[in-house]
Amino acid sequence: MLLALDTSTNTASIALVRDERLVAELTWDVGQRHSAELLQRLDWLLETAGAHPSDLTEIAVATGPGSFNGVRVALTVAKSLCFALGARLAACSTLDVAAWGYASAGDPVWALLDAGRGEVYAAEYPSPSTDPVNWSPVDDYLVLTPQALAERITGRALICGEWRAETETILREALGERARFASQLSTRRAVWLAELAMARLR
Repeated sequence: MLLALDTSTNTASIALVRDERLVAELTWDVGQRHSAELLQRLDWLLETAGAHPSDLTEIAVATGPGSFNGVRVALTVAKSLCFALGARLAACSTLDVAAWGYASAGDPVWALLDAGRGEVYAAEYPSPSTDPVNWSPVDDYLVLTPQALAERITGRALICGEWRAETETILREALGERARFASQLSTRRAVWLAELAMARLR
């Protein structure tokens, strides 16, 4: 059984997958309570699925960018479980995870996360794509202002992830109808992380 852990931002998500089928998933607004809530929610997830920690053979973890403390909590839990259980570990960028949910969008996908100080973390991904093994940015992982991001987007784009209202306003004004914005209700799911991790582990 594979456990996926993503506590990179104020939105946390964890999932259990067995035989490439989703067993259970939980996504919630964790705020800054990553260390206080992750293990508690993980216990609930395992109990809900009728599983035990000893059932875990693979662990997937999102490595950021995002909250330093949030990323550190998931990495610590993931590495501790792997050490204790002898499970295999797969790590994926949080931007990769956010974008993978929109891999079939048709337009190039830009994944964003708020970086503070008026900047965003951003990466562009090709779409459509069905290749989780080689899913990676077209260019690189970037840290830049929304204005600079708008200048890099020369065609149509689907924008996903998490951002401030001011960021969306700037991008909408600069890009107009060339930009589509994914719903903030589907920011990231741990099952997307699990899918990327399974492909890379295999």
